[in-house]
Amino acid sequence: MNLLIFLILTFPRFALSVIFGVAGAAKLLDLRGTREAVTNFGVPPSFAKAIAFMLPLTEIGIALGLLFAKSAWQSALAASVLLMMFVVAIGVNLLRGRAPECHCFGQLYSRPLGWSTLARNLLFAVCAVFVFWQVQLEPKEALAAAHTSAAQSASLFLAVAAFTTLLLLWNRRKRSVVNDRDPGSRGLALHSPAPPFDLASYEGNRGSLDLLLHCGKPLLLIFTNPNCGPCVTLFEEVSDWQRDHSEQITIALITQGTIKDNFVNVTRNSLANVLLQQKHEVAEAYRATVTPTAVVVSLDRKIASEIAAGAEEIRHLLRQTLALHARRTELSSPVGAPVLSA
Repeated sequence: MNLLIFLILTFPRFALSVIFGVAGAAKLLDLRGTREAVTNFGVPPSFAKAIAFMLPLTEIGIALGLLFAKSAWQSALAASVLLMMFVVAIGVNLLRGRAPECHCFGQLYSRPLGWSTLARNLLFAVCAVFVFWQVQLEPKEALAAAHTSAAQSASLFLAVAAFTTLLLLWNRRKRSVVNDRDPGSRGLALHSPAPPFDLASYEGNRGSLDLLLHCGKPLLLIFTNPNCGPCVTLFEEVSDWQRDHSEQITIALITQGTIKDNFVNVTRNSLANVLLQQKHEVAEAYRATVTPTAVVVSLDRKIASEIAAGAEEIRHLLRQTLALHARRTELSSPVGAPVLSA
């Protein structure tokens, strides 16, 4: 009976240690993804890099502290505070209708936010509070030997979990390298003809490659999905891009689903140039296998950039395209119309 009570009281602590250890290690091995996730949660970009670095270190510190009796209460308190911060951040984003990728366990597990994410973090927070309360009442002298044995077992368990994390990440990176060697995974070749399309538009008429290029500006095609968390976050910026850079570039979104499926995203963000593909036919023609993904098409209907996958790469592609437009504008004559082509 005493052993059963001991296991009931200590299991939450060691379980939390493994959870925080794996989460911290996975985030630390994918700092770029962690930084993007932090930014998508609403953290200003100027602070995102520092927070993305400190967060996994904090989680690993909590994991190690929970293994030992002397530091367990401080780590349980830190875990409680951190998890409640997660709960608040997730709740605020969900109430605002935003669903960025949680990036909870780095590349091991990342899904758009949902109420299940909130419930899971709330459950972990309750466990952390329980551990904090339990450690405060625990007779440390009587259970010192038991703690030492348990800590050794948990350390071994954590080491196995960390090794498993590294193995999974290595395997995923290996698959990523194989994909990078596949020309199809990087989009169409530069200067190759852009596949034509003619799709129904959200506004109710038609939209095609020729119509989008008719206004004499290069075209940034962004492939999205109404149920894609990173896409939903990016839509807020796309609306600003369409308004602020309308003189330099045409920005169009090719999504899937019906008008009803896309109503919330389009209406909330006042998006323009939204075209509806039936499934993935246009995305497959451009070899855009994930969302969000973007590519630039020049005025002569040629592919003018490599595929940009993910919000950060799309932002970089836009900045690059605008900078190229600005340079060509400076070199053009005052009476000539600036043209970006590739």
